[in-house]
Amino acid sequence: MPQLVGHRGEKSFMPEHTLGSYWQAALEGVDFIEPDLGLTKDGHLVVNHNEFLGQNTDVARIPELAYLRTNKTWIDDTDGKPVTVVDEWFIGDMTLEQIKKLRVNQASGYPWRPQHFNGYFEVLTFEEYLQIVRNLTIDLGRSFGVIPELKSPSLYNRDRPYQRYFEDRAILTLEHYGWANITKWINRDQHQDLNLSPNLRPLGNATLGPSVWQSFDLDCARYLSQHTNVPVVALVERLPWAFTPKGLDRISEFAKILSPWKDLFVAGPQAFFQANNVTWDSAEIQKMGGFVDAKSLVQEAHKRGIELSPYTFYDSHQDMGYICKKQKQANSNSLCPGDRKQELFYFFDLGVDYLFVENIVEASSLRQEYGSK
Repeated sequence: MPQLVGHRGEKSFMPEHTLGSYWQAALEGVDFIEPDLGLTKDGHLVVNHNEFLGQNTDVARIPELAYLRTNKTWIDDTDGKPVTVVDEWFIGDMTLEQIKKLRVNQASGYPWRPQHFNGYFEVLTFEEYLQIVRNLTIDLGRSFGVIPELKSPSLYNRDRPYQRYFEDRAILTLEHYGWANITKWINRDQHQDLNLSPNLRPLGNATLGPSVWQSFDLDCARYLSQHTNVPVVALVERLPWAFTPKGLDRISEFAKILSPWKDLFVAGPQAFFQANNVTWDSAEIQKMGGFVDAKSLVQEAHKRGIELSPYTFYDSHQDMGYICKKQKQANSNSLCPGDRKQELFYFFDLGVDYLFVENIVEASSLRQEYGSK
């Protein structure tokens, strides 16, 4: 049965990437707890999904931070194209002291999610996240996996001392907390200011869970795989070549896990990319063996030693986001999931290895029901 990854903790009930979100994910029995990483102006790794803070914090209510509101353009990890965000407060422009003034809220647009925890939790550092998971492991007597995603390395490495500064900062932090061994030289001299806590709570009889890196930036993913003993998730959504036999061969050179958007397993690559206006070179795709059929993706990946971790399986209050539901079009697969049970059972049948889920209790109950059939 697949392991469940708490998408940003348990964001269905708590503001995402907070102490409350991570604790609730653990209490609901999740297997991995996910943080997204950014880098402040003064070099602190913090946990937030977006590269900016206006959508899920109260930054707009703090007058002394108003001057930091700006526009920014960088290269999108998912497709290599420029992305521009306007009128926002960006993590890379703010110090940790400034960010610690903020309080996290539920993301807007989801009225069914509880709002009464808004304003309680601060933005966490990566170090605080690792301390939380370590404490959960000790206090609850079970292991939890850590699965940090490095967001937008091209943005966070901008104006830093060297090209992989962001990655090395994350590597050194994960190593300090016992979840990574460094396997290749990195420039420690540039990180003398990384003041990690010297006092780690003793594990006693507890055992740390597994660790896994994630990135949409495949150059970053390759770097992480070359410099640590930690398996890497290649997050892929808009790269058609990756869903061919030779593309999977290429992914297997550095990634132990492939994490595509879930509809690639339902609509199939060709229908998915057409519906999302992603173009490809037909001759190149044919040279690489053609698109792998939706139902064959797991088998072809497993042949190459790659595990599969599709994302994101939403709370049942939320639209599942499948093309077949939106466009009522035919796809390469006969199934168009009608509800969450049908959706998850389909992926259990496929034999995927991990699922990024929200409303962990619901997903865990369905996993248990499927296992008892």
